[in-house]
Amino acid sequence: NLKLKAYSDEKIATEDFRVGQCDAVVITGLRAKPFNTFAGSLESIGAIPSYQHLKVVVGAISSPKAASLMSQDAYEVAGVMPLGSAYLFLRDRSIDEVGKLAGKRFAVFDYDMSQSQLVQGIGAQAVPSDISNFATKFNNGVVDVIAAPATAYRPLELYRGLGDKGGIPDFLVAQVFLQVVLRKENFPEGFGQKSRTYIFSQFDRVLTAVQRYEKDIDPKYWLHIPDEDRPRYVEQMRQARIKLTKDGIYDKRMMSLLKRVRCQIEPSNAECSDGTE
Repeated sequence: NLKLKAYSDEKIATEDFRVGQCDAVVITGLRAKPFNTFAGSLESIGAIPSYQHLKVVVGAISSPKAASLMSQDAYEVAGVMPLGSAYLFLRDRSIDEVGKLAGKRFAVFDYDMSQSQLVQGIGAQAVPSDISNFATKFNNGVVDVIAAPATAYRPLELYRGLGDKGGIPDFLVAQVFLQVVLRKENFPEGFGQKSRTYIFSQFDRVLTAVQRYEKDIDPKYWLHIPDEDRPRYVEQMRQARIKLTKDGIYDKRMMSLLKRVRCQIEPSNAECSDGTE
């Protein structure tokens, strides 16, 4: 029997879990990373380019073969749920090229080092934020750019920030997740694996709901990135992943798994003959 406790601040929920006031917590993947660096690297930039890839990845990490990787110290990730593909939301649709992001104010979650490094790498100005206020900052013009799942468009009223001049480039930058994290000692032996198996069995139902939310986005906001430009952006994201992995911010084991999945689905990709990542 579980007693549910609702929080309006993810930071407080995470801290209450950390100090033992809760036995389990449901939090976003970036918040979950300190409890498990393997599962916490799922949201790496550009690493899961479609929902086809996503289902294979979640199936792999939910299987008994991956059980040891889902436990770290006193904690265990007992399941991951997709929140959908993340895109850049721009207050000014004329920012149609990465180079034009230089100098722009970009909301970053201050507890995730990878976001700050990526934003600084493109010359933008990182504005520390968290999940409770990044949308408000965008809607009020405090920041020019945010990265957010398409599912956030209506509940966080991102159309207010987009206004008449904003846009969303149709280039996926990451996948976003909710993760269930447990204190292992407070649950029966084998519970984590049973939970992962069950949560993965709900994958299609959850993804259907995610895609329904994504359709709420007004079509006028989508900006098409030309096909000839896409390989360049894919390579830029790959180089960023390589650097962040070398710096110890992304987990090497997860990066290896994600590459295997990409090459399983699209074996002709240039990266599949390159052992760098």
